[in-house]
Amino acid sequence: MRRPSKESQGMSQVRRINWRTLLSVCVGVLLLLPLVLLLWTLLQPEVGTEAPTGVRISPMLDSEQRMQLMTYGRPCRSSTECDPALGCLYEYRYGQAYCTGSQCTTDAQCPDGQVCRKLATEGQGPLVRTCIPLGVRQEGENCFEVPEDQKSACAPGLLCGGINGWCARPCRMGALAECPEGFFCADTTPEPVCLPTCEERGCPAGQQCIRFDEGSSRCAHVYGTNCQRSPCPEGQRCHVLPDPPHPGKAWLWCIERCGKDSPPCSAGRVCDGWKCIPACDPQGPSVCAEGFRCRQPWPDLPFACHPDW
Repeated sequence: MRRPSKESQGMSQVRRINWRTLLSVCVGVLLLLPLVLLLWTLLQPEVGTEAPTGVRISPMLDSEQRMQLMTYGRPCRSSTECDPALGCLYEYRYGQAYCTGSQCTTDAQCPDGQVCRKLATEGQGPLVRTCIPLGVRQEGENCFEVPEDQKSACAPGLLCGGINGWCARPCRMGALAECPEGFFCADTTPEPVCLPTCEERGCPAGQQCIRFDEGSSRCAHVYGTNCQRSPCPEGQRCHVLPDPPHPGKAWLWCIERCGKDSPPCSAGRVCDGWKCIPACDPQGPSVCAEGFRCRQPWPDLPFACHPDW
């Protein structure tokens, strides 16, 4: 048998080296593939079939995926402070906003008495699905989007929508028949809902039609001064405060800003939450108007007249 030439031996060695190199590259790619897939999943959140085109929905993450995200569970002010797959969600029941992903995809994944809802996050971040209680608030009443308990949550079949938080049925823009009388379809986030309006039909005796955001309005018994009818003094703004556990009531007063870079409050007022409100003495004569009570919300704040609820 003829002995292979040096040239053919060299070509054989090159082929063996090439196969070894190719094998090493393939093994490396296979090892990196799970990490690449994980990053792809996190950076490309799922979009539910019921979500409008172009709306991102944060995915559900397992414990290993959450550990890969440095901002998961951290307090935030905007979704820009969170990893791309997360949204900055404010929860009233916790009293803070934090970076989080979805906690559910269907109602079946929630505890008894709760449902899975899509919620908007701060700073136009991705929507986040979370479990919230079913409550007692009826259509057109105020609600908390992520309520602490049932008394501030909407009844079955209703969503808590709009900037001011209204219990409302979903609707399609332009489909007038989908909203009952006294309601209109508003283009709210994360989806259109039927908001209340009273500006055309008027209100019962003892109530006034109070305007809110996004064109909504509602009949309410007013406590304080209706600054929507009587403009506030220069340098002050009209503050409107509804409260979910008290449907049919609204508190209105003129707000004088205080705190950093603002002048001190005028005589007889104290600074509380960046606004000047009437001071009071719980042991002294009553100086608070109807619907307000002299109290101290926090130990480090002064006594002042706050809405009585």
